Amino acid sequence: MIPKCLGPLILSLIFTCVIFISCGDEGEVMTLEPPAPQQPTLEPPSQPQPDEQMPQPSEPQQPQPGEQIPEQPEQQQPQPQPEPPQVEQMPQPEPPAALPGLPDDVAGYDQWLKLNAEPIPPAPGADPHRGTKNVYVNQTREVIAPNGEQQFPYPDGTIIVKEATRPGKDFIGLIAVMWKEAGKHPDAGDWRFEEYLRGAPDADFRLAFEGGICIGCHSGVAATDFVFVPLE
Repeated sequence: MIPKCLGPLILSLIFTCVIFISCGDEGEVMTLEPPAPQQPTLEPPSQPQPDEQMPQPSEPQQPQPGEQIPEQPEQQQPQPQPEPPQVEQMPQPEPPAALPGLPDDVAGYDQWLKLNAEPIPPAPGADPHRGTKNVYVNQTREVIAPNGEQQFPYPDGTIIVKEATRPGKDFIGLIAVMWKEAGKHPDAGDWRFEEYLRGAPDADFRLAFEGGICIGCHSGVAATDFVFVPLE
């Protein structure tokens, strides 16, 4: 009795002998070769046919009745930039007009530096400028008294105005003016003199005196540049 474990071996030997005998006439041993692998064939991509419909992009779906539409986030609107504050231009005051009948360059003289600290009362005796007086100059204190003490002579271009209120009157009735004009009046310290008078507060001033009649009086104070009133 043949053991079961030898059965497959015996069958293999018998199969081999049969093959050898069947091929013995040619003296060749038949060998089994594995089949050659087949190369895959690549097909060209199919071209769309004329009648073939190309896929169309899908249209956005319309909301169905009763369907809630999702809210779109609100776009941030650019905030307006604040305008720069407008600087209000203050109106410039108009220069004061000269009193009627007086030269234009003495307009606003009462805003100039006043030489006297207090109104000057009428002088006893002969007083050509009768009345209470104030004297103004178109210079600054730093110019005519740089070290705290008044310096003489006055600079070229200086204008001095003396106003007087006549006794018993309440308006200015006399204006005396001195102009410093270098080289024009050497006998009077280069000063030009004019005096204006009026008899009523609504009347125009009129030129009453000028030149020599004024110089004769002011020459007595040549040491203070022909000016009677010092800076106080």
